[in-house]
Amino acid sequence: MTVPHVVAVLLAALGAVLFGLAAVRQHGAVQDTMNAGHGLAESVRSFWRLVRQPSWLVGAVQGAVAGGLHVVALALAPITLVQPIGVLAVPVTVVASAVRERRRPSRAQVVGSVLSVVGVAVLTVLLLAPDAAGLVLPRWPVVAGTVLILVAASLLVTVLRRPAAPLTRCLVLATAAAVLFGLNSILLRMIGHVLSTGSAGSSWPVLLTAILALALALPVGLWAMQTAYLAGSPHVVICCLTLADPITAVLGGHWLLQDGVAVSGPALAGAVLSALAAAAGVVLLSRDYPAEPAVRPAGTATSGSSR
Repeated sequence: MTVPHVVAVLLAALGAVLFGLAAVRQHGAVQDTMNAGHGLAESVRSFWRLVRQPSWLVGAVQGAVAGGLHVVALALAPITLVQPIGVLAVPVTVVASAVRERRRPSRAQVVGSVLSVVGVAVLTVLLLAPDAAGLVLPRWPVVAGTVLILVAASLLVTVLRRPAAPLTRCLVLATAAAVLFGLNSILLRMIGHVLSTGSAGSSWPVLLTAILALALALPVGLWAMQTAYLAGSPHVVICCLTLADPITAVLGGHWLLQDGVAVSGPALAGAVLSALAAAAGVVLLSRDYPAEPAVRPAGTATSGSSR
């Protein structure tokens, strides 16, 4: 166990709390402001109304601070350790939503929250180990090709609005956002590694590609997430994010960067069981919440758009 890894865990946990609070706040702003109009033009108009709402802006600041903490955590520890901690945003979302709606969480929500928190806590302790090997940077065409494919697919499911159940659309959009957020973590890990090792001179093609890719993938991921809020509850969105985001980041980090931690066989088995427990808690939470809120027809005036 190293001091930088412990600090990274604490920063990632604080970031997860802020992200959960931001999700609830932004979901409320989306439901009050945006509508279900079809087409790119209507999406842009709705989004422009949204970004001018004070509630959404406060959530955006919370999300930005959470992202900054996550960036620092990724610079201090491997993706394998940092990324799963994001699941802590799930119970935070449950509690914050209950407070916002002035109700008590159900038994299923409490059980799901406990499973996710305990699973992540045990997983984090097991993965608090030194790096197995030094990070290996990929070639810049590999990075560029991976990013373009994932961003194009996410844009496709975000812009094309074929008839689908709100739950299905919410799951697809949230998963697309989660994949891009996991990709962003990989890119941030690459950028942090190049800058911290002072290898920008020899690795500038990869560094430049990662920076440009981040500038492309981040806004598309945020757009997909806001659109998912319109189709479903914040809990379903956060559940998708906390399941697909770590999977993308950990598997992608291993494939692209060979990034990971050194654990023994028993510790690895415990880590897998802990991850499954956390996933079970997230699934329980997502099933307990309806993902089909009343959606306003296109062009309907809202009180949020006039605030």
